[in-house]
Amino acid sequence: MKRLIATAMVVVMTMLLMAGCGKSTDSETATDSTTQAGTETGTTTESTEESLEGSLLSAEPKTFSIFLNFNNMPFDSEWEVWQEIAKRTNVSLEGVVSKTNANEEEAFNLMLSSGDLADVIGYRNASDLEKLGRDGGLIALNDLIDEHAPNIKALLESDPKFRQWATSLDGNIYYIPKNQTLLSAEFYWVRQDWLDALGLEVPTTVDELYTVLTAFRNEDPNGNGQKDEIPLFDRAGHNMPDEYLYLFDSSTEFYARNGVMEFEPLEDNFVYGVKELAKWYKEGLIDPEIFTRGAKTRDTLYSANQGGFTHDWPSTGNYNRSLAEEIPGFNNVAIAPMKDQNGNIVERTTRYPAPGWGISSQCEDPVTLIKFFDFFFSEEGSDLINWGIEGKTYVVDDAGNKTYTDEVLGNTEQTPLGYLRSLGVQYRIGMNQDPDYEYAFMTPEAQAAAELYNGHPEWYRDDVPPYLGSDLNLKYTEEDEAEYKRIMSQIRPYVDEMFQKWILGASNIEDDYATFVQELKDRNIDRAIEINQKAMDTFFKNKQ
Repeated sequence: MKRLIATAMVVVMTMLLMAGCGKSTDSETATDSTTQAGTETGTTTESTEESLEGSLLSAEPKTFSIFLNFNNMPFDSEWEVWQEIAKRTNVSLEGVVSKTNANEEEAFNLMLSSGDLADVIGYRNASDLEKLGRDGGLIALNDLIDEHAPNIKALLESDPKFRQWATSLDGNIYYIPKNQTLLSAEFYWVRQDWLDALGLEVPTTVDELYTVLTAFRNEDPNGNGQKDEIPLFDRAGHNMPDEYLYLFDSSTEFYARNGVMEFEPLEDNFVYGVKELAKWYKEGLIDPEIFTRGAKTRDTLYSANQGGFTHDWPSTGNYNRSLAEEIPGFNNVAIAPMKDQNGNIVERTTRYPAPGWGISSQCEDPVTLIKFFDFFFSEEGSDLINWGIEGKTYVVDDAGNKTYTDEVLGNTEQTPLGYLRSLGVQYRIGMNQDPDYEYAFMTPEAQAAAELYNGHPEWYRDDVPPYLGSDLNLKYTEEDEAEYKRIMSQIRPYVDEMFQKWILGASNIEDDYATFVQELKDRNIDRAIEINQKAMDTFFKNKQ
């Protein structure tokens, strides 16, 4: 009897181990264990699939934990769209990030240090997700996709950009990206009603912009008799320095020209741009609180009829409607990027596939999860995550065209996108973004902006690597990445500190520049450039 019991226990333990995703210490082991776990778990579920109806992925409800915190919004299982997804698939997700924790990086590092990984993990940085995969925290999805995710597999085969972003340098797929298909992202916006009031034309060069901003500051375009206008403002937070250094073909980051990687603070354009912006700030053309005012800057300044010029998303066009009664004649329009001091027009802000989500090595049922991931690439799942719930957030006409309902477009408390996100739509998961969703809720002003920028692909360079926000978004080998992060942890704070000093007038870039350059050299900026050159060369090689 004891032998029979012992034998039975061995069999049970073996089956449990084979059904799970054992944590591995290297990518090769992760791939092998994933293949075995996927095959064995698939064997136990295939027999039940024939009896499942509709989009059900499991005969019984299943719940998986998820780490995701997108735009300071931790995943919330109570979001209405995700409740609908759970009802249709029988798969629910339970967030592990506290709803009061807005710091994504802090929460991510806390989870890793605890050793207790969620079943599903998403994060803003692709290289961190891939490192987690190489370290054994995420499983390689290659075989699971081949066997259980036909929709994802089809997109990988048909979309080279999506495939490139999904595939790590070691050949494994550790996460499914959010495939952002639109080209344009942000636009330059100017108060047309202020231009009209002062008899000014739309600026087409950076010098003309200076003239317009000066007039906004000195000639009372809001007509209240006070010198309270803020000609140039921004709400981009840490990206703010780059938003306006772009006007002078520069930034505080890396950039490539003719296949050569540069760190722009070492280049002449940077010095010129900083000097100009420092002058603008001194003359009152730039928001005096530009480094501190924060994400509500746009709301605050437009509502007070004080903001004149900015660089921002399509939602900036919504204020023509929302402020129509409060500020009669309020008219914000998108304008083309202005020629820089060298006569070039370049729009640097664009979209690339973004990090999505992967499956943790501590997950006990990767097959159901990869099928769940694949659901969002089906027509039904894509509509839910792109548009919401039919009849509530959107309707479809006889020709198959989708339009948003008044519940979305007529919401007076939130922007259309803000309302959709409050339901869980357009969250940062692995998906194929439907470009029509954004056009559908755009105001005429926003549509005009998108059509203007999308209609000029020549403004966007295709010989530069991708950026996430203003940061270079390349993939590195594990050794290069560790070294690169060490170097940049010493360089980025220093550059930001000096940039603020120069703009605020606490110091002068011409007096400091030689010392500044030497300090960057001492902090090993040349090695960081070398690492990025190598990563960029690999990117373009893999792109072919």
